[in-house]
Amino acid sequence: MQVSRAEAGPASFSVDYRPVREGYESGYVGLTVRSALTPPPRCPEPAEKGETCTVDTHGEMLTVREFPGGTRAVTLIRRHGSTEAEVSSQTLDEAGLRRVLNTLHPLSDTELEALMREKKIDRRI
Repeated sequence: MQVSRAEAGPASFSVDYRPVREGYESGYVGLTVRSALTPPPRCPEPAEKGETCTVDTHGEMLTVREFPGGTRAVTLIRRHGSTEAEVSSQTLDEAGLRRVLNTLHPLSDTELEALMREKKIDRRI
C-alpha cells in the first residue's frame, strides 16, 4: 500500500492508502489519527444490525459490519498514549489492518518531501 492522499487538520490528520500496483489489485485503507479527547473506545449498545464489535483488554476496538452480498467493512481503533488511530477498509481484513497500525511511524524528511512534491497533502483549516 502507498499513500494516495493525506489531509492535515487542526486536531487530526487522515491518510488514504491505495495498492502500489494500481489497476492490478483492488484495495483501500483509510487512516485517521486524532487526539484522544474522548473516553476509551466502547462498543455501542445495542449493536447495529449486521455489525459486531469487541474491545480487547488493551482497549483496542474492532468493528465488523456485514453488507449484503458478503462485503465487510472492518474498522480498528487503537490508542497510543494521548493519540487515537483508526483504520478502516472493505478490502483488508483484521490482520491487514493490524499490520497497518503496527507499522505506523513518523514520516522521514524524504517521505514528506516526496508527498509534497507529488501534491498529495492537503491542509484543512
